[in-house]
Formats: sequence, structure tokens, C-alpha cells
Amino acid sequence: MAKKPRRKCANKECRQWFHPARDGQVVCCYECATVIAKEQTAKKRAEAMRAEKQRQREEAKKQRALDAERRQAVKPLSHFVKQAQQAFNEFIRYRDRHLPCISCGRHHDGQYHAGHFRTTGANPELRFNEDNCHRQCAPCNNHLSGNLTAYRPALIAKIGQARFDALMGPHELPKWKRDDHIRIRDEYRAKLKELKQQEAA
Repeated sequence: MAKKPRRKCANKECRQWFHPARDGQVVCCYECATVIAKEQTAKKRAEAMRAEKQRQREEAKKQRALDAERRQAVKPLSHFVKQAQQAFNEFIRYRDRHLPCISCGRHHDGQYHAGHFRTTGANPELRFNEDNCHRQCAPCNNHLSGNLTAYRPALIAKIGQARFDALMGPHELPKWKRDDHIRIRDEYRAKLKELKQQEAA
């Protein structure tokens, strides 16, 4: 019977040439086979440990998401109303960042608010109406109750008479729920991000 072609031993410490006695033989002797077996066992153990760590990481990630969902579920509606209002106000302030106060027309280094022309207390349905909210300095908003006498003509000049008339007309009060406020929050966060990206481009 003809000898099988020579090959090098798979043991990196050996690498001797040998004639395999059977198909699939990759080592020259029992000692080299033991070395290879130990290497393969160690490799499989390391792979199993990596797989287990990955599984634990994924499990922990799922648990964190579940915990976050549970925490959100027990929060009151007011929490989500506040988040939506903050996102909306940040968008309004950034949208009008280059404009002066809608009421007094001043540019200054003080604090600016997102001032509603028709108040959210009297007109909650216009809370998230962009035509109803504009950049306003703190003195006009806080100390002059919105300074509406000056706000009105400036608002008409900014959005036009037709949109102003639509703003002043009747509006249905939406029955906003938790999911609606989450959606509004996420929409205005996305709109703010888009505005900032446009400016950076």
C-alpha cells in the first residue's frame, strides 16, 4: 500500500514532516495530538465564555429596557406633559434664536422664554401651536404678563393676518394622552436636531 503524502505536524511547537497513517491525521505523534487537543479545548472554553458574556450583556440590556419601561409606566401624565412642553419650548427658542423679543423688539443678553400669545391656561389646545409661541424676553413674559399689547401687532407682522385670524378662531381641545405627549416630545426633539444640523451644514 502506497504511503500517504507527507505533511507537516499541526503542532506549532513541532512542525515535523511525517507520513500520515490514516485519513485526517494532522499530527505526527500522540504527544502532539495531546497538545492540539488541549489547545482546542482551551479555544472552545474561551468561545463558550465569550458567548456566555455576550448572552449576559444582552440579558442585562433587555432587563434595563424592561426596568426603564416599568419606571415610565408609573410616572404621572404631568411628567410627560412637562417633557413635551420643554421639547416644544426649546424648539421655539432655537427657531427664533436670531430674532428679537416678539413683544418689545429688543435684543439683549438676558433670559429668553417661549412666550405663548394665547395662554396655555386659557387655551390648552394651543399649547403646541407654533404660530402661538415665539421667542420672548423674560421681562415681557414674566413681569408684563406676555406684554400682549405689543405682542399682537408684531405677531400679525410675523405670521400674517390670515394665520393670526386662524389662531384667534375656535379650536377643538385634543384629548391628549400619555402616548400623545411622548410623540410630541420626540417630534420636537427631532425637529430641533434637524434645525441644528442644518445650521452646522
